Amino acid sequence: MASIALWSFAVFLASVFAGLLTGITLTPKYKGTIRAAVWTAGAALGYVMAFVSYNINLYNDAVGILGLSALVCIFSQLLYKDSWSTKLAIALMACLIANVSTFMLCGTTDNLMGTRLGLIKESPYETANLIFFIGIKLVVYAGLSVLYMRCLKRTLHRTIDAVGGKMLVFIPALVISVIGFYIINLVSNSVGIYPDSFWFFPLYLTICVIFVVEFWMIFYSIDQSARTMKTTAELNVATNIQKSMLPCIFPAFPEREEFDVFASMDPAKEVGGDFYDFFMVDDSHLAIVVADVSGKGVPAALFMVIGKTLIKDHTQPGRDLGEVFTQVNNLLCESNSEGLFITAFEGVLDLVTGEFRYVNAGHEIPFWCKKGGVFEPYKIKAGFVLAGMEGIRYRCGSMQLEPGDRIFQYTDGVTEATNKANELYGMERLQTVLCENVSLAPSELLSKIKADIDTFVGDAPQFDDITMLCMEYRGNGSPADKS
Repeated sequence: MASIALWSFAVFLASVFAGLLTGITLTPKYKGTIRAAVWTAGAALGYVMAFVSYNINLYNDAVGILGLSALVCIFSQLLYKDSWSTKLAIALMACLIANVSTFMLCGTTDNLMGTRLGLIKESPYETANLIFFIGIKLVVYAGLSVLYMRCLKRTLHRTIDAVGGKMLVFIPALVISVIGFYIINLVSNSVGIYPDSFWFFPLYLTICVIFVVEFWMIFYSIDQSARTMKTTAELNVATNIQKSMLPCIFPAFPEREEFDVFASMDPAKEVGGDFYDFFMVDDSHLAIVVADVSGKGVPAALFMVIGKTLIKDHTQPGRDLGEVFTQVNNLLCESNSEGLFITAFEGVLDLVTGEFRYVNAGHEIPFWCKKGGVFEPYKIKAGFVLAGMEGIRYRCGSMQLEPGDRIFQYTDGVTEATNKANELYGMERLQTVLCENVSLAPSELLSKIKADIDTFVGDAPQFDDITMLCMEYRGNGSPADKS
């Protein structure tokens, strides 16, 4: 009976160690006296459970490993205020640490030293050896507790914070590890591998090394997941910032009757390299810009911000657009360590005369729809891309718009949208959709085109940003112009 009581206490100490690690990691819900009272009651229950179980079968560790681990998990849910998945994950991790350290450090030490010291004569469950084993456990658990608090606890807190307390994805691996440890122990007992056996030390040393590697892999997975979530969160912020930089309130100028303009941008990734812009240069001139930065993701988005800002800042009343792009190109070349470039189209509409002056830096040709007609490509000569080479001079062109005329501009993400058969959307299909919906307002027109692109692409992934802009010139706002 004394050996059973001591062995139960020795096994019970592992759950106490797991409870200690859990308690010092999680955020308390109640004050210390309440937690101490509840943990004490739980400890008493755990010891009774272990004693009864080992009194029935000294070699069955079901309660000692699984039952006591379950108690630690239950009491962690009751006493702490973290998310339930965090509390369960930390409790299971603590139980795994306790089990691994028990066999790797305590069991192997007892097996090696107990025999040499003459404490194991006929059975490892002799009173002298059990007292020695308990002493080893107290020393090992105390040392590991200090190491845990100094080395692992802070890292765990950072990881939990990084994943927002959502630890559910890691729980299955931890549950399997705790149950797997019990199954291995059960199998070894069934074939007669006990602490006094020759194979006990190499077997459990190997098993413990495996579980240490697994524990490291679980923790590494948690850490990588935390990094991924942090990156995702940062990309979401970048996406919102990028969206806020593009005009997104429509109608854009409800007080102006001379024109209607609408634009959209659908990035292929969280952040894109395409951009559009429209703004009043002065009271009688409207500027529109559609551009595409080479590359994708964050570098392209950052370069987009620079390009968009420079173009808008340098577009001034009366200034030649060729000079605007010439200066913007030189400035972009000075700060282009990544070797990116921008294709861009900018046009400025004189709201009084209808003159539309434009400049094209390697961008797609626009579509022009005259009042009562259909959309047709307006073939203009494109200059060199922005940020491609210093010293390039750009030339400005012009066209005369009449009230009711419309300009449609886009990026190559529209015409180069690809379906599963590796077919391109193309200029012809784009022109067909434009002509079929020629009577629609700019906002409705763009929605029809995007819907047709989605139908064409189907389930194929989007490889490029899709940006479109449509502007309608309505004249000086007189009834005759609106008719």
